[in-house]
Amino acid sequence: MQLPVSPTCVSSPFGTRIMAGRPKAGTFHPGIDLSAPLGAPVRAVAPGTIIRVQRKGPGGMEMLVQHHGFIGVYSHLGLIAPAVLNGKRTVATGDQLAIVGRSGLTYGAHLYFGMIVNGRPVDPATYLRVQPCGQAAARR
Repeated sequence: MQLPVSPTCVSSPFGTRIMAGRPKAGTFHPGIDLSAPLGAPVRAVAPGTIIRVQRKGPGGMEMLVQHHGFIGVYSHLGLIAPAVLNGKRTVATGDQLAIVGRSGLTYGAHLYFGMIVNGRPVDPATYLRVQPCGQAAARR
């Protein structure tokens, strides 16, 4: 798999979390936040088929893609790629899906990426081989 944004690092990891002063962020994070600037291209991590593009809940504008063996959840998107808007549903690794935005519940520009395997969230960091951001990185 390739990274959905690059270069990047994990600014908020998968799993239990407590964010002081930010109770709406929740206590379990079922994916990872990847550091990326506003407007950076968001690319497909693997070949797949777009299930849907939706705007709801804390993820704001998000896209669900059925990849082989998992569903990829790409959230906090800005603009959707023109090819997708024009009906493209099959994607190859690296195809642009959208750009990084600030939709939904977010404390800064970044991409949320989640993986659902057999109906359950799994930690994408292991599959993407992406490292946590340094201590000085802002948590999103």
